Amino acid sequence: MSRPESAVVFRELGGPEVLSVEDASPRPVADNDVRIDVAAFALNRADLMFIHGEHYTIPAFPSRIGSEAVGTVTEIGKNITAFNIGDRVTSIPFYTTTDGVQGTTAVLPGDYLTLAPPELSDAEACSVWMQYLTSYFAFAEVANLGSDDTVLVTAAASSAGLGAIEVARALGARVIATTRTEKKRSLLLEAGASEVALVGVDDVGEVIDRTTDGKGVRVAFDPIGGESLGTYVHHLAPNAVIFGYGTLSDQQPVIPMAAMCRTQSVFHPYSMFNHVGRADERQRGVDFILERIGSGALRPRVDRVFAFDQVLDAYRYMESNEQSGKIVVQIG
Repeated sequence: MSRPESAVVFRELGGPEVLSVEDASPRPVADNDVRIDVAAFALNRADLMFIHGEHYTIPAFPSRIGSEAVGTVTEIGKNITAFNIGDRVTSIPFYTTTDGVQGTTAVLPGDYLTLAPPELSDAEACSVWMQYLTSYFAFAEVANLGSDDTVLVTAAASSAGLGAIEVARALGARVIATTRTEKKRSLLLEAGASEVALVGVDDVGEVIDRTTDGKGVRVAFDPIGGESLGTYVHHLAPNAVIFGYGTLSDQQPVIPMAAMCRTQSVFHPYSMFNHVGRADERQRGVDFILERIGSGALRPRVDRVFAFDQVLDAYRYMESNEQSGKIVVQIG
């Protein structure tokens, strides 16, 4: 008989105030599923979008939340051959309308699990996949980034931004990063950025021209939306790709059509969830990242760890945008 569990649940749209930790009845393990006792889970901005009703996945109430966790396998479906009871595993982000991993236990599809890298702590192990796969699919699978390219990463001190810097460097490209605060400049340089532009102080276009000898950036990785593209659109390389993967400004992206026509550039509305469901792309991404974690080339950055009874505080901290790296909740 399945034991009772606690889970993070919401029943209406809104901010962190709609979340609560409640007793929940574990759902049965289907043939292709795995149940884990959760040791830690990571928060993502997609979770905030989900509870606000701004994610393209629409919740069905009452809904659990979250897609990144690390834990120990306690039950497996009859079609599962890759994992055994007692394995330490970590989840690759996925989305359903009612399920989620933020709780004491979770049931996940086996296709979206990997063995947790032994060199990583629990907090690090649940922070791998969104941090790195988000940019991997954009850079490697779509843009075919290489050593001749320069990438612009805006709002680069986020976990996805830091991951983008590291993935771009692993593919041989140079990176120009932007941030709002001087205190994050050294962090971005340490992560591998060649140059850092301070928003509101530095001229982003001038930094791009200086860093690329006037050639421009071929890829931009931009979660800001609003007028962000206009700050660098005149400094794009021919056939550039702008990956718009968020709206931190709370405004939809403004697309300067004429300026983009001059360089035949493309604005690509982007989500890693449009790629992670493709088994071949997912496996290439997993192999790419695990190989580099094993060699020490990649190491997920954790900003802060909260206790399970502080989960609402963790979400409020995420809304503050003060973090530099992953926000994690530890169980027990």
